[in-house]
Amino acid sequence: MTTFRRIASMALASTALGLVAPAWAQTAEPTGATPPTTANDTTVGQGDDNQLEEIVVTATKVTTRLQDTPIAIRAVSGADLTKAAVTDVSGLQRLAPDLGITPDSVFTKIAIRGVSSQDISESADPALTVSIDGEYVNRPVALNANFFDLERIEVLRGPQGTLFGRNSTAGALNIVAAKPVLGSFEGSATAGYGNYNAIYATGAVNVPLGNDVAIRIAGLHNEHDGYVDNGALAGRGDDANVDAVRGSILLAPGALEVYLAGEYVDVNQTGPVQYGLPVNTATPGLTELPASVAPPATYTTLSQRLVPSFVDLPQTFDPASFPLGRRGNFKSQQYAVRGRVAYDFGPATLTYIGGYRHVDNQVILPQNGFLPEQFTFYNDRYDTRTHSHEVRLNGGAQGSFVWQVGGFYFHENQIIARGLYLPLASAFANFFYRPYVKSESKSAFAQATYWVVPDTLSFTGGVRYTDDKKNAEYINYGFFRTQNMVRPPSDGSGPGAVFRFPTYAEDKVTWTAGVEYKPARDNLLYAKVSTGFKSGGFDLVGAFNAENLTAYEIGSKNRFLNNTLEFNASAFYYDYQDQQVQVYIDTTVGARTFNAGKSRVWGIETDTTIKLSPNDRVSLIVNYIDAKLQEFAGIPAPTLTNPPTNVPRLTLDLAGNTAPQAPKWTIGINYNKSIDLGQGYELVANGFSRFKSEYYLTAFNYRGDRVEAFTTTDLSLELKLPGDALSIQGYVRNVENNRVKTYAGFTGGGINIYNWNFGQPRTYGVQGTFRF
Repeated sequence: MTTFRRIASMALASTALGLVAPAWAQTAEPTGATPPTTANDTTVGQGDDNQLEEIVVTATKVTTRLQDTPIAIRAVSGADLTKAAVTDVSGLQRLAPDLGITPDSVFTKIAIRGVSSQDISESADPALTVSIDGEYVNRPVALNANFFDLERIEVLRGPQGTLFGRNSTAGALNIVAAKPVLGSFEGSATAGYGNYNAIYATGAVNVPLGNDVAIRIAGLHNEHDGYVDNGALAGRGDDANVDAVRGSILLAPGALEVYLAGEYVDVNQTGPVQYGLPVNTATPGLTELPASVAPPATYTTLSQRLVPSFVDLPQTFDPASFPLGRRGNFKSQQYAVRGRVAYDFGPATLTYIGGYRHVDNQVILPQNGFLPEQFTFYNDRYDTRTHSHEVRLNGGAQGSFVWQVGGFYFHENQIIARGLYLPLASAFANFFYRPYVKSESKSAFAQATYWVVPDTLSFTGGVRYTDDKKNAEYINYGFFRTQNMVRPPSDGSGPGAVFRFPTYAEDKVTWTAGVEYKPARDNLLYAKVSTGFKSGGFDLVGAFNAENLTAYEIGSKNRFLNNTLEFNASAFYYDYQDQQVQVYIDTTVGARTFNAGKSRVWGIETDTTIKLSPNDRVSLIVNYIDAKLQEFAGIPAPTLTNPPTNVPRLTLDLAGNTAPQAPKWTIGINYNKSIDLGQGYELVANGFSRFKSEYYLTAFNYRGDRVEAFTTTDLSLELKLPGDALSIQGYVRNVENNRVKTYAGFTGGGINIYNWNFGQPRTYGVQGTFRF
């Protein structure tokens, strides 16, 4: 509490002095988009260093100014991503601290406002809708696709079920790549070197081909040595080695605009190494379940009634150094092609957006995280192929009436072969084949905003109908003896194979309704009600239902003092039902997903930015969230050993627990100072510090899942040479060297291991950027 009071006092004092959080991005309007117009429209802040710049977003699938958009949004520019060397979704939380990122083996879980997806199985979906230039990205492992040559990233907080569809209970992450620029030969290159032998290089070149055509080619290389010393046997773990390239073309002859891009990402590195703690009846911190939950007469063995409620890391544990038998590896190749075709008829614009993605992953990852090596997660094949298509017709004019209608289709097929290998026994504890796991989603949507009083008072309504279907073939092996990880027969002809053909089908209607009031050009008040759902699915035992969320939100966006002060605030309340909770049962079943109870989430968010002078800009983010599980009974208890086969599995009631990845307080303070050195030289200093209060990584709220309050601070100093063609930056990230828990999980059911992953250490280095 002492740390929090000190930081909270600093935040309040900063607010009183006008120290506030940045308008994180200055972005150009998307190529081919129609800029918003109003009767009193003027360009604000463009070319005037004394004022805050305008930020343009496409959060409503049409181009609007961020300050005119009645959604809680954080926009991060591509330039800021490059300066911070953010190359993947995990690094994005350095610039968007209200995101919660949890890497689970090679998968990625994202939380916003206490809403997240804890289920990473092949039939489950994330709670955050992710799109790259409109291409829908569904698999958590595909979120490891790297960020490079981007125009901006938009983080939309709250359910976006009308325009962005299913699986948007947490919000939406819109990734916008830099597009070819007509009539301009230009480009840039950034290269840097840091500790851990980090090499970061990215660049892009834009070539015009006549007046109506341009092409753009961009690439990335990112590597560093391992952040963890895993001993002489395994070597260093948690390294990186990524290459990526993207080519795109834009054709814009008159009213027609065609954009096409192809992308390739290659990852070949160690997996995220885990520290593991074997748990047995002698491990400190175990709790015996009460007799009302586990009657002693039924569960006669004490270990069948023990859960690791208070098990935690040893006090002497060093996250930078622990021995492993092997590091494992993670190989991933992604191929993607996407495009956009738009034709402006005048009164309306017809747009098609489509994309295809193929992700092929191979993973060998020790699961116990200690010596001797006992369990290895072996994912011989994780092949995902998706394609998505959207057709949209939109028209109207901002300030009077705008509308859009459209349809969306998504198809996914996964091919999976994975198992849990026991080196000491020369056998797989289990092996699961998925010759196909198919998912299909069809939807139709419409949304409109009508101004009752032009440019002043408007009402928005939207509706979406979604029809989801999933089906699969499961071939499941139990204990299977084999040498050197030679997998069992893929056709299920081996001994003990079990075949299942699970299915899931559900349709939903989601909607939004809101009112917006602009008493002045630079002031907006809004209130809205939105609904969203996260699609259900199936596991080895049966189907589970969709999650459902209804969100109530009020907000305000404002510019004051001649556009030098910006203050945005929102307050929200969520009615959240049927959350999907994944629990590891045992090696024969693996994990199961359960729908359980309901939760309520409420919070207040503020973003403030002030331009103190043409050379000084200070900012503050203050978020408060209270996310509680209200009804959460019937969750299987992850006990030390399997329960007897003749009685039901022990269950827990998690009512009253805090939702995962939901710190009560998130505070971000940023200061940017520009110093004119004369003769065209400029020095830019930047400091960004983030604070998160205590939170948990799972709904069980075990002590081992708890992340204590922490701060991380990034500092940089950049020298810009005359003409802004060349700049050199020195940086230190995570000055405090806080290596906080990023993943925690107990695997019971006879395996009895508690595992943890940890964040990045302090890094420092230098990088230069050349522009032409």
